Amino acid sequence: MHRYFVQTVAALAFAGLCVSAPALAVPQNLGIDGVVQTSGGGPVADGVYGMTFSLLDGPKGAAVWSEPAAPITVTGGHFAYTLGGIKPVGAALTAGDRWVQVQINAEPPMPAVPLRSVWSALRAEVAEGLDCSGCISLNQIDAKVLQPYAKTADLGVFAKAADLSGYAQKAELAEFAKVNALAKVAGSGSYKDLLDKPNFADVATTGAYADLVGTPVMAKIGVACGTGLVVTGIKADGSLACVSAAVTAASLPPDGLDEISNGLLTNQFTEASASATVPIDVMDGQPAGVSDLLVVPDVGIAQSISVTIDIANSNIANLRVTLYDPTGAEFKLHDQTGSGTSLKATYTASSKLASGSLAGWVGKNAKGNWSINVADMAGVQGNKDGKILAWSVAVGVMSSKKAAATSAFQMVPQASAPVPCNKANMGTLYFDLTSKTLRYCDGTNYRNLADTCGNGILDNSEDCDDGNNVNGDGCSNICQASYGAVKTKPGLSCLHIQTQQKAAGDTAKDGNFWITAPKGQVIQVTCDMTTEGGGYTYFPVDSGKTTFKFTEDNTCKDYGLDIVMPRSKEHWTWMLAKYGNSYFSTIPGVYKTNDGGNYTGCIMRNPTSYGSGCADWRVGDGGRWWMRDSTFGEPNGDYQSNCWLSMYNFDPGNIQFNDGTCSYSTAKYLCSTNDKK
Repeated sequence: MHRYFVQTVAALAFAGLCVSAPALAVPQNLGIDGVVQTSGGGPVADGVYGMTFSLLDGPKGAAVWSEPAAPITVTGGHFAYTLGGIKPVGAALTAGDRWVQVQINAEPPMPAVPLRSVWSALRAEVAEGLDCSGCISLNQIDAKVLQPYAKTADLGVFAKAADLSGYAQKAELAEFAKVNALAKVAGSGSYKDLLDKPNFADVATTGAYADLVGTPVMAKIGVACGTGLVVTGIKADGSLACVSAAVTAASLPPDGLDEISNGLLTNQFTEASASATVPIDVMDGQPAGVSDLLVVPDVGIAQSISVTIDIANSNIANLRVTLYDPTGAEFKLHDQTGSGTSLKATYTASSKLASGSLAGWVGKNAKGNWSINVADMAGVQGNKDGKILAWSVAVGVMSSKKAAATSAFQMVPQASAPVPCNKANMGTLYFDLTSKTLRYCDGTNYRNLADTCGNGILDNSEDCDDGNNVNGDGCSNICQASYGAVKTKPGLSCLHIQTQQKAAGDTAKDGNFWITAPKGQVIQVTCDMTTEGGGYTYFPVDSGKTTFKFTEDNTCKDYGLDIVMPRSKEHWTWMLAKYGNSYFSTIPGVYKTNDGGNYTGCIMRNPTSYGSGCADWRVGDGGRWWMRDSTFGEPNGDYQSNCWLSMYNFDPGNIQFNDGTCSYSTAKYLCSTNDKK
């Protein structure tokens, strides 16, 4: 709770003679200084406080004037404010004692304090008691007092006969009195004596319509409309219905867009500004009420205006609702009438208010501060059973800056951009028949209107987004993924994906793709889309089942896959460059079905594919395989059937290995569909 000490400064007045003079304007406001203290006696914290001021006719009297709450800066407990800035004080100060009451925010009003005057105002009070109608009369004023203002000697120079003689010389008028200087008409007064008479059409002398020059064609029933008119129909009496044929843009009304577009377009809008601080409590038994303010922006000249309120109270018959416009004018929207607990109403320029009219705002710019004050005139002070739930000001305007389609607006599909995209055509919009999207020119490229496809961010409506709007790169210009590019469109293998992409006109590139594994799992794999025409599939396993030989189980088989089978030197080169040697502690996929044998005299590769090789060795599907292009000192006889060879030189140009005695195992390997033969 705070205590307030208020000092007032009254308007200055003048005392003196009552003489006939222009009336002085009466001030409509009042300066007021005050101090805000806490209950402990010190000043309140610096800041902005919402203060409502009322003038009472006694210390506990009725409010004779109040204005909406205003934000007031308090520094060191001190504040200064001018009453009447929102609502003029006017006649509220002219009779009787006046007491000032202050309410801060939603706290109860403070006790009223008397309105004090400054010295000059007290001096004016003396003059106020004079009856000027009988103060001084003409016979009471000594002529000597007025003599300095009406010296006769000052007029002497203008009264000398000699000084006026120059204006009365007869010689100067002689030329104007010469009869021969005037035309005959001056003596006869006859029209025929005029010199250079104008030529008039015959109608000027006869008055006959037939003598008119360039007479317009008049409408004739069943024949034609008049000059500049066209026929729109035939009336009931057989006459032609005619209208002007000269319709131009200048002859159309500024708000005629809806009329000429069959109601499909409009440039008329309703711009509404609503309170952002509701709901606000309404205290019982407080005539000063509670106020709220909103700002109406500059939306143009008002064609219509309306104020909508939604207020709850235990009895709306106790409510007084007052609106203040940016000029401070007051409009009583509701004044202690009706019944019920809800006051919902919209007031327009044609509405009959309790006092005032909004009609004066039509044709004006309604921008500025609008405020509303709601007072519950009954009930026990301190209680509250009412709320301002919502209120708004709506301005109907005719815009010169925007237009709207009231129904569907169709862009005719185009097979290609109707104009090139350059700076001159920036902002051009068209519907692309190929991509089935709206596209706009950004000054360089045509982009999708939503501008989400091609921004590198995957949105819910997109399969993919590779940062561009280019077709043929796996992600289309409408961000629909090529086959296998997303989990929802899996392929069967990289070779299968490559085939599908080529059929769709896309260029398959190395990268990660989705496939449905033979056992049904949708997994992400890496695709080599370049080596030997592309189509190699890889699914790395880092900590899988340990395997010593081809015939044992491995993690690849859980997906219906198998350990990768090296098809060529190029294939080895790509795998080792991509994954390094950690996946190749054993040579995957290559084995033979019987023990022993010395194979140092043959080249470890498939003879069917390469013309020479070691025929007993193979890969799981019996297809193409490769390890070297020359003989090597291994395998040299200690091999056990179906076992993996170890690998210790990883150079694709000189891969080296050992057959051992089935002592080489691995839990890290590459799985593949192995359908690239």
